Amino acid sequence: MTNPRLLELKERLFLDTLVFETLGEPAEERIFRHRDLRRWGFDLLSGRRAGTRCRFLAPAADGRKAGDRYEVGEESFEVEEVLGDLPADTRLVGRIAMREGRAWLALALRGAEDTALAEVPAGELLLGYLRATRRHRLLAALRNVGRLAELVQSNGQEGRAQPYDALPANFRAFLREARETARVQDAGRVALAWFGRNKDGKSRYRLSWLVPTLLLFDADIAERMDKLLDALAD
Repeated sequence: MTNPRLLELKERLFLDTLVFETLGEPAEERIFRHRDLRRWGFDLLSGRRAGTRCRFLAPAADGRKAGDRYEVGEESFEVEEVLGDLPADTRLVGRIAMREGRAWLALALRGAEDTALAEVPAGELLLGYLRATRRHRLLAALRNVGRLAELVQSNGQEGRAQPYDALPANFRAFLREARETARVQDAGRVALAWFGRNKDGKSRYRLSWLVPTLLLFDADIAERMDKLLDALAD
């Protein structure tokens, strides 16, 4: 039989959690830079793929160089040049493609001719990239990714959630920035329950934050989000 006291606490948490949401559609694509490819662990190469001249990606750890010939699965590659920047008059575009419940980051060059570069598992790429850039708070908070990513962070025991006016300054600042991110990106949701402080003066809280997954691949935005989450630790 359900404990009446626990049921009451769950009901209060349900009723008192603060929720802010923007129910738009996140941008389907985002423009990135050549240095983003490097942060994600890729080289941009020019050469031939299955005999056709094109541009393609290879893991930077493979150390590909001009003159290399190699195979991936049934495809053959010949490297003519390792590009130090994006080709002139092109843009690097990324979008999230969903297949059977899994998110993939699809990368392409857009310009006079469109070139599909690669599709990589978004979750695996994010884990490696966030580890490499030491975005530890963001990495710890990441729970799942689709077109939206879910971030969860908490501390201490649950209790009676406090109203907005009772929130500490750092939590109000977080909510302002999270809501602004959702407004600018036209999609997002943040749910916060703050329960006061423990005997050591640390905040007790539960946070759930939904953001467009493509934002996390932007190094500047990822750094800012990591700092926002870190600020909640007082």
